[in-house]
Amino acid sequence: MKTLFFPCLLLSSTTAAADQKPNFIFIFMDDLGYGDVGFNGHPTTKTPNLDQLAFGGKILTSWYSGCNVCTGSRTSLMTGRQFPRTGMPGVLPSTVNFGLPLNETTIAEQLKVSAGYATGMVGKWHLGQREIYLPGNRGFDYYLGIPYSDDMGDGVESSCSAEQQEEGKEAEMSWSDVDTFSSEEMYRAGGFFEALMTEGVDPLETNDDDLGGKWLPLVYQAPNQPTRILEQPLEFTTLAQKYNAFALKFVEEHKDQPFFLYMPLSHVHTTSNTAELQYSGCNFKGTTKRGRFGDALAESDWIVGNVMQKLKDLNLEEDTLVLFTSDNGPWMIRGLSAGSHGLFTGRYAGYWNTGKGSNWEGGIRMPAFAYWKGKIAPMSRSAEIVSSMDVFPTLSALADIPLPTNRVYDGLDMSNVLLGKNGGKSDHDFLFFYGYCSGEPYWTISSVRHGKYKAHWCTMPGLGLGHIKGENITQYDPPLLFNIDKDPSEAYPISFNEMPTQPEDAAAMQRILKAYAMEKATFEYGRITPEPDQPGEGPGKYGVCCDRSNDCHCNNNEEKDILGIFNLGTKEHHDRYHKILGEKEPMPPRTRAQKRLQNS
Repeated sequence: MKTLFFPCLLLSSTTAAADQKPNFIFIFMDDLGYGDVGFNGHPTTKTPNLDQLAFGGKILTSWYSGCNVCTGSRTSLMTGRQFPRTGMPGVLPSTVNFGLPLNETTIAEQLKVSAGYATGMVGKWHLGQREIYLPGNRGFDYYLGIPYSDDMGDGVESSCSAEQQEEGKEAEMSWSDVDTFSSEEMYRAGGFFEALMTEGVDPLETNDDDLGGKWLPLVYQAPNQPTRILEQPLEFTTLAQKYNAFALKFVEEHKDQPFFLYMPLSHVHTTSNTAELQYSGCNFKGTTKRGRFGDALAESDWIVGNVMQKLKDLNLEEDTLVLFTSDNGPWMIRGLSAGSHGLFTGRYAGYWNTGKGSNWEGGIRMPAFAYWKGKIAPMSRSAEIVSSMDVFPTLSALADIPLPTNRVYDGLDMSNVLLGKNGGKSDHDFLFFYGYCSGEPYWTISSVRHGKYKAHWCTMPGLGLGHIKGENITQYDPPLLFNIDKDPSEAYPISFNEMPTQPEDAAAMQRILKAYAMEKATFEYGRITPEPDQPGEGPGKYGVCCDRSNDCHCNNNEEKDILGIFNLGTKEHHDRYHKILGEKEPMPPRTRAQKRLQNS
């Protein structure tokens, strides 16, 4: 594997002694299901580094996402708040003029401003692609990644060895053309693009005919430097190598001050135009029994293993808390190209699509663990209820930073759960989940966890052709009630449209109804006002584009200096690489998107 070099990462002007505050690494997978990882029992997944960390720390079996789709989930993670408090949509389109409101404080801003942390991010952002909303303006010193999902535009794949090409040939030729149903069509049909805007603002009016939505960009940000589009279209084959190099360099350059490294990897979300709608580097193609999905997951595991080795080499392992989870459940309509929700089948639903986009357990209950050598007991587990919203208050508490007092935080400090203090109990009494199944025009309460119970006021299928706003909804009054500790598959409800008959269950239902009424009465929704247009922006020009006069292509001679940061990903590099190895030329494109790329 080639070594990648970045420009020197400058230290922040404010520093703190490394022994005073812990480092934080947060690994956030994309669309990874509870059943996808080895430490949760998948029989053929290759995740040795993740498994070693999970068993060396604490496996968290009841970690819930802040939303069943990506933007809402990431909003809740970054802010520690239920995402409807911000007005953000469940899924943010790639060419709109708004993003996470600037009056929302991110965990990166909290750590950087209040405690002098160095902050870096590598991977998927999906909280606004305009420069004013990108990570470099939201508390992160350094950023490398795709500003949104890797199916919101096309990328390219370089050829690998002739042998690897032949291994992948059968899968490519036999793959059904599922991209007939585009992700955009499904997001729109389900209402996931809809946001709460200030009066008179249409959140989608600027979304059409923007060239910036055609090709995926790879964006790089650093202090006192202009935002750079390093590749467009993005090169999938070498993406993980670049992510890996960025993460290792960030840790190396900031070993002497507390740092926060946020790793929302683009893997294993499906793409729009690659074989099996997945991707990985040449060293991982054809290496697992799970096809391209398994290869992509194995490559993610490799990145994590390298970061952990870097911590060990720098003697930082005992100073660093590592958290791992996923943003939401698997996108089940994508079949074997997506993941597995394991035993969280939502069996009572009567349909199979109970993953991403639904508030059945498979859509919101995530694989997770916490690792901190010397602080968290190895080979430990906890079924206590925790949430992605808890990350903001937890890291704040561990860094000895008070929470801002000018807003409501729905997340709670989970330090006791992680460190086993005070009985290791969660402070969540009621953890509400917001959904799109109530018949109302925006996200409202659909479900809640209360101790061993879970209640649904409404349910509907996950993201797909059956998830159409206002259709295929089932509502319950009183809510559908499960004992989720006994019945994690949600197969056998305690009660259905009636009060439970057992006294303990009936008392729990009364508490749930009371908490629901309080949440409904006191919850405050946010509204979004887009920031004013910056130079070069305007209707049809909000998407990320390196050169609109060149169809948003920047892998050319004018970009050599920028692409030289990586020494990988350019056509010149790959042509030379394969010529030296005596390998075959790339196979002709097979999908419509690949043909369009070749002819462009």
